[in-house]
Amino acid sequence: MLELSSNTIKALGIFGRLSKEQEEFFDNLEKKYSKKPNPISGYDVFRHLTLTFIHDALISDVQSQLDLLHDLKPFLPVKLQAKKIFVKDEVTMPGAQHIAVEFGLEQTKKLVEFVRERAGNSTVATPYTKVVWFVPKENQQAVINELSSFKELTFTDFYLVSNKQDDANTIYSTNRFFSRK
Repeated sequence: MLELSSNTIKALGIFGRLSKEQEEFFDNLEKKYSKKPNPISGYDVFRHLTLTFIHDALISDVQSQLDLLHDLKPFLPVKLQAKKIFVKDEVTMPGAQHIAVEFGLEQTKKLVEFVRERAGNSTVATPYTKVVWFVPKENQQAVINELSSFKELTFTDFYLVSNKQDDANTIYSTNRFFSRK
């Protein structure tokens, strides 16, 4: 039976998802250099570009987010030129650090403005994406060196996700709207 007393979702958001090739590339770097915590701790999320985030979302928010997800198709693929590679602290786990690619907000300005017109205060604008998670200090320079010729992040889909940015919590994706006959 469905829960009778709840009309909220802990978290709901739309996130850009990297191309499969780039996800594989960064997965390989993580295998080589990362010390990721056990997946049970919740850090096994896909790399993402956050567009919206709603804490304690109402069920009615799902419909408006799905409508927005549908209307994001013209922005795909999102190609962002890398400005620099840097170390990013994990705010929820003191001492943990990731390697991120900075691209600058000017590159996502039209996309973010479009989202803000539709999603208001739940819109998120971030000038970077964390690409190699949980890299110990002794491996950080090696990852940065391997990424020194990295030029462009390519996001090929947008995902509407509840509670966690992973496949199990994905509600729908932009490309699924257009791949069905």
